[in-house]
Order: sequence, then C-alpha cells, then structure tokens
Amino acid sequence: MPEYRTEPLISTCASGLLPEGECNRRVALTSFNTRENRAKVPAKEVVCYECGRRSRVPAAALSANCIHCHAHLRMTDVELKPNSSRLTVRTLGNVTVQADAVLSQLSIVCHNMYLNGKGNGSFRCTGRMRITTDTQIDGEVHVGSLHISRGTAVSFTRGAFADTVDIYGKVTGRIEATGKVKIHRGAQLCGDCYCPMLILKSGASHNGRWVKNVLSALQ
Repeated sequence: MPEYRTEPLISTCASGLLPEGECNRRVALTSFNTRENRAKVPAKEVVCYECGRRSRVPAAALSANCIHCHAHLRMTDVELKPNSSRLTVRTLGNVTVQADAVLSQLSIVCHNMYLNGKGNGSFRCTGRMRITTDTQIDGEVHVGSLHISRGTAVSFTRGAFADTVDIYGKVTGRIEATGKVKIHRGAQLCGDCYCPMLILKSGASHNGRWVKNVLSALQ
C-alpha cells in the first residue's frame, strides 16, 4: 500500500490559492482512487425513462442519475396495494398491482408490469406487461411485450402498442406491434391489428382488419 504523508498547505501566491500543478500533485497524493486500488464494481446498462439514452450504473444501486440528462433514476420494485395513494410511478424496476386492488388514473413507467388487479391509466414498460384480470385501460399503452392471460377480458380504449403480443384471453381495441401478434387457442381479438405477422392458432378468432404495414396505423 502506498505511503501517504500530510504536508502543510502553504501558498506563496498573494491570492492564497495553490498553483494548478501543486494542487493536482496534492490531489494525487491524497487520493485512494488510483488505478491499482480502484475496486472493480459490477455494472449494468439501463435506459433512462426521461431521455431514452443508455447509461451504465452499479448493478447493486437502488438509484442513480442519468449521465446524459441527469434525471434521477429509481431501480427499485414497486407493489401497489388496494387504496394506494401512489398513482404515479417512475422506476427501472418492476411494478405489481395486487389482485384485490382497484386503481385509476395510474401513470406507470417501469421495466416489467404485472397487472393482477384492476388498473386504469397509462403504462410505458421497456419489458413485459402481463395482465391477469378483467380490466379497461383508457390511457396509452407502450410496452416491449404484451401478455393477456387466459380467461381475461381486456379493453384498450386508445389501443396498445408493443413489440410482440400474446393473447390467451379476449382483447377489445386496436393492437399495433412491430413484431408478431399471436392469438392462441380459444382467444379472441376484437379490433384492428397492425403488425407484420399475425398468427391465429386453431380455435382463435379475429374480428377486425389486419394491416401488415405498421406505419400506416401511425400516420
């Protein structure tokens, strides 16, 4: 381990400030953050939910600041219970709405969303949104992958946009996807579908238009 010595801070300048070279030398002498001593901290890559750009942060961090827009990023998981007063959530973690919860005017930005109770509002997820209960969503839905569980009836008033969609229950509303939309056996989609590939399993049904060009739905 290097030896660190304390030296008196004596300045010969009338201003009382150390010359730049001397200041840099003292910082180097008293710093433990040298290349030899710096610990290798595991890191992970995150996407800022404000500016959409990527940053690397310590893997064990519960929060961080975006290096681009300096927004405060939370990385903790959030669970919303019945009568929860927290309606706006911004996190890079996962959000779960409990099965017995009935919440409206939600504004959720997260990684994975598990909607086990009734939740109405807007949702933006970089990962997966899984809906396991009957509900109506009046806000915007932008997710990585959308999963509608079997026996579930979901209505999207303003439609839903996703990379991929798997429907095992009944969906009412417009669906827009950049990838595949799969309607599994016994499932139903009532609404227009904009995607490059629509897959209907045996026993599935689709009542609406299928438009292969996704851009036509966005114009």
